[in-house]
Amino acid sequence: MAPAPRTVVWTTLIAAIVVFCGVQDRVTAAGARRYVALYRAGTPAAVDQVMQPAVRGSVERGLGWAGVVTVAGFGAAAGLQRRRR
Repeated sequence: MAPAPRTVVWTTLIAAIVVFCGVQDRVTAAGARRYVALYRAGTPAAVDQVMQPAVRGSVERGLGWAGVVTVAGFGAAAGLQRRRR
């Protein structure tokens, strides 16, 4: 028995939030590692110079991947809805 389309939609929304948070965390952490590497190499860099682009990029990538999850999940829900009729 296939799940109800409403269940698929809610599961998709939760999955999209989790994916956004995970991607955003990983990209932001990469920016922090970049800052530490610059600091250890003796290159003077302000935290804002490194982290502002990292945070902006993390939000953009997170939204992109969450969008992919959302489109796939809503597509699956629409397919289930058509199949039920």
